Amino acid sequence: MNIFVAQSGGPTPVINSTLYGVLDQSEEVDEIKNVYASLNGLEGLLKNNIILLNDKVDLIKKAKEQPGAILGGSRLELTNVDFEEIVDKLLDLSIDVFCYIGGNGSSTTINKVHDICESRNVGIKCIFIPKTVDNDICGTDHTPGYLSAAKFLIQSLNQIEADIRSNSFPPQIEIMEVMGGNAGWLIGASAIRKKHRYDFPQLVYLPERETSIDEILSDIQSALKENTNILIMVPDHMKLKSITSDITIHNPRQKYNGGISYRLAQEIQQHLEIKTSITIPNKLYRSSMCLVSHQDLHEAEIIGREAIRVALRGESGKMIGIERSSNTPYEYKLTCVDLSEVSGKERTLPSDFWDNTNFMPTDKFRNYLKPLLEKEINMESNYVTNESLY
Repeated sequence: MNIFVAQSGGPTPVINSTLYGVLDQSEEVDEIKNVYASLNGLEGLLKNNIILLNDKVDLIKKAKEQPGAILGGSRLELTNVDFEEIVDKLLDLSIDVFCYIGGNGSSTTINKVHDICESRNVGIKCIFIPKTVDNDICGTDHTPGYLSAAKFLIQSLNQIEADIRSNSFPPQIEIMEVMGGNAGWLIGASAIRKKHRYDFPQLVYLPERETSIDEILSDIQSALKENTNILIMVPDHMKLKSITSDITIHNPRQKYNGGISYRLAQEIQQHLEIKTSITIPNKLYRSSMCLVSHQDLHEAEIIGREAIRVALRGESGKMIGIERSSNTPYEYKLTCVDLSEVSGKERTLPSDFWDNTNFMPTDKFRNYLKPLLEKEINMESNYVTNESLY
């Protein structure tokens, strides 16, 4: 029996742990002879950039300690001809199990490969292993990669808040731009410590909800009545009236508005004449191993292992998901989800997880996120402020 594995899309801090889980679990099964991989996703398979991983277990284990996808990813748009060729190449390698580690786009890709295998009566088992910092994949409680990104964001804001509080005059505004695709899971986590509307970060805008410059300016003016300095969180896929993306219609990520914080800063300075600074951590969300979630690392590895177990049971066209069974203590089990429930779908932040009036999570969101991270970071605001010195 032969296994083929590839990584795709943007990396996460824990994507290599999933790869290690696939490889190490395969090494424990006598009937599995070879584990092949392609460099740079399925683009590598099409270009015959294929390697044998059997003798590289120690190297992949070491790669668990570093960010980035050790096999490399790809965002190549595949054609119908490409998909047929992918199946042909898997057959040439005598592949029995195809494991694909990726995000939403990858779920659609492997589902198409699975459909072709079925239509051609090819017995290759196709298993999708999710990863993304966006946490927007359906069929799972959360996605490997999300916890580490959320931990990085919350910890970073703890430090940024202290810095912002240090300068009370003249008024200043800080804009922080956050990854997360079209879903508010990650940016919403930035406000998990808030108890009141004007706690830091005072203004948090989700990608699910369209807003306008006029609304933002009004929100800032209201916040300035309560705070000298304002921290604004904006998503990189922000839906902002009158400001559209510069990306062309031919780009598959055409709705991407990365850099929106620069435009907002210009508008704020022009209309309110307040000094406005910008922080864009960008790739740090998915590369800061110093703040990686240990729970995330663990779960990323075990879903890789589970992919092999599921395939050996004869399953195909499935995704490995996480199903929470308890909050206190946090407990979960791994599930096998049909790709038809995942492919082409996007899980946005539920409306009852967010309080739009106060720019903060509801108790439902807090109860969702806290059990996942509370053992690793302080989820409460406990700063000694200058007011407490008086």
